[in-house]
Amino acid sequence: MLIVRKAKKKIVRPDGLHEAWVYQSPALPLIAFKDVVKECAESCGEHPSKTTGVVAALMDRIAHYLKIGRSVRIDGIGTLKPVISSESAATAEELDTPEISIKGVKLRFYPHQPLQQAIAENGYEYQPELDDK
Repeated sequence: MLIVRKAKKKIVRPDGLHEAWVYQSPALPLIAFKDVVKECAESCGEHPSKTTGVVAALMDRIAHYLKIGRSVRIDGIGTLKPVISSESAATAEELDTPEISIKGVKLRFYPHQPLQQAIAENGYEYQPELDDK
């Protein structure tokens, strides 16, 4: 279950007359890769080192395909897609030199239905003691 609290700062609307609180979940510690692998190994009945090798190989292949610009679909989890953002070119010469207009490369994640459903069904619990004083 997600835990929500008020954000540390208020958002002032463009008209300057209205303020709004934004709710967010607190910064919880990350789950370490080794802990996830250990849980997976226990649920499969395999040795953790074998599970680590399989997951490492999977991550290596995903990184390879993303590096060459391919999207990767992992059924039941989601799709990873490299996206390039750029500015429009003023001249034809600028089109021949993409490093001038490319602003950045990002990775987008599009979750598939099981993950979307898990978040939607998760619910939340409001804990007022976490609010700003």
